[in-house]
This record gives sequence, structure tokens and C-alpha cells, in this order.
Amino acid sequence: MKTRINPETGKEEYWNQPPGLPGIWMTRGFCDRCQPFYTCLGLIDLSDAEWQSVENLMAETNDILGVKKVLEKKDLKTCGS
Repeated sequence: MKTRINPETGKEEYWNQPPGLPGIWMTRGFCDRCQPFYTCLGLIDLSDAEWQSVENLMAETNDILGVKKVLEKKDLKTCGS
């Protein structure tokens, strides 16, 4: 995947070109891991084993807000940075 830092916004962007359409640079939204929380918690930096632990915790507790509070304390690098 081609990425760049937008010179105006300073945010990372990726090249998106669906088949048969012209391509454009798009800023990253939430990664698949952060999507359930509707905010970037930097979960993309977790190893697969760490992410599995988070998924298990979410399944066991059914408390997304509680899991989010625990993850925010880790101060992980955000998805778009």
C-alpha cells in the first residue's frame, strides 16, 4: 500500500484506487481494530497476541466502554499518525 504524509495536514494518507476508477489520496479512518470504539486508540500497534487478548476481554465483559478506558491508559500511537 502506498502511503504519504500530506504536506498541508501532516496526516498520513494512503492511495485508494478501485478497479476502473481514478485513484485519490485518502486519510486513514479508524483501523479495523479501533472501529468498534468509534475513536482511534492506537490498537494497530498491538501484536496479534495482544489484540487477541483485547478481543477476548470484549467478548467476556460485553463492556466496550470499560475496555476503551483500559486501552486509553496504554497511551498507544494513533492509527492516523
